[in-house]
Amino acid sequence: MARHLSGIDHFVIAVRDLDAARDDFTRMGFSLTPRGYHSVGSENHCAMFGNGYLELLTVRRPHPVTAYFSRFLEHGDGAAAMVVATGDAQALYRDWCAAGLPAEAPVSLSRPVLGARGNALAHFKIVQLDLSYTPGGLVYACEHLTPELTHQPQQAGHPNGVTSLAAVTIDIAAGQLSRAAERYERVLASSACAIDETVRLVPCADVDVRLQERDRATSQEVAPRALPYLSSLTFNVESLELIAETLRRNGVACERGDGMLSIPGALAHGVTLRFIARR
Repeated sequence: MARHLSGIDHFVIAVRDLDAARDDFTRMGFSLTPRGYHSVGSENHCAMFGNGYLELLTVRRPHPVTAYFSRFLEHGDGAAAMVVATGDAQALYRDWCAAGLPAEAPVSLSRPVLGARGNALAHFKIVQLDLSYTPGGLVYACEHLTPELTHQPQQAGHPNGVTSLAAVTIDIAAGQLSRAAERYERVLASSACAIDETVRLVPCADVDVRLQERDRATSQEVAPRALPYLSSLTFNVESLELIAETLRRNGVACERGDGMLSIPGALAHGVTLRFIARR
């Protein structure tokens, strides 16, 4: 892994109705942070875990930094971005540029948060890669300049027993798998492993980036979105029984089999959610 890239920071699910998404994910058993208001006009709720977080994001006011998400939402809700973690955005920007990757210069962002001592301002720096380089969605890096405000331990407990991020699956069009794997190898500075002829796995610290070749007839997309796209997110849970009971009690339909439990994208704002017993 690259010296200035430490793993996956979070995933972004873009939504048109943030209130509805908040209510739906709360019913799934996620504890969400209070609504955040970014300096660039976007708003969010986050589900914090031991190794990162899930961000529900909407765009209230157009801004160049969030233009991609505005365009994404024209085709419906869904998993829109994978964000890698860095302790030095400027250094990672130099690393990516030196490797020939189309990276944009770091941009500073902020949003108010409720901290232990009251309201405070969380600061970030992000480095975006050109969207055309990463099949499936936007990839960018995030440096948390005030991590004590963003990652508060009391926010990491969830009624559904989710403990951490486990994997992301990206559906790739037939014939494009090798090229996509090569791109993600370069971005993550990690070697891909061939699971079979249609699947490549690129590890990023303790989260797997799974690239799977699909055709439109078998793809599980629920939004009118062309391949490639981020089709599912997988989470580690304390117990499958606990999350199954949480979903049953809250009236959320799910499927169980092959050692996992899943919520279809039609109920999870455009992305399938999968849960596996903590590894």
